Amino acid sequence: MNSTPQRTEDLSAKAGDLTGPEDPLRVTGIVLSSLPADTLTSEGPQRYTVTASLSRRPDPLEIEAVHAESTRRKLEEAGFGHAGLEIADRRLLISDTSLQELRDGLAQVVGAIVRTATLKALAQKDLARQARADLDEAEHERFLRVAEQAAAIDFGP
Repeated sequence: MNSTPQRTEDLSAKAGDLTGPEDPLRVTGIVLSSLPADTLTSEGPQRYTVTASLSRRPDPLEIEAVHAESTRRKLEEAGFGHAGLEIADRRLLISDTSLQELRDGLAQVVGAIVRTATLKALAQKDLARQARADLDEAEHERFLRVAEQAAAIDFGP
């Protein structure tokens, strides 16, 4: 039986990868068609950009977190300071690396960076939601005070 896929555009897409905007952002796999044609050959490049699929389109807060200076520091601390991350739509571009480096630990570091970006974005959204709720409650209380004072006014003779 031939197990070689017929299409290589995005081998990482699976039915279980369908997620909603509140689901954690995940790296789901490598886009094989984006790799250099001579990958893993003696003539092939030692380092190149690896394109990975994301489980959904990231929101602006997640993109900001992945592109932040803290990402560079995490990569450096893990020994992969030469690599870089950039989000492009539903793709994560991992520059100046190789499949071997990803296998040997960089993939786990990248996965942790993406998870941290999601958690940070969710926390910021929760804070913003709570701030809006607090403002709504304060406005409601103000409206009740205004209505109470307005009701106490007597225009009678």
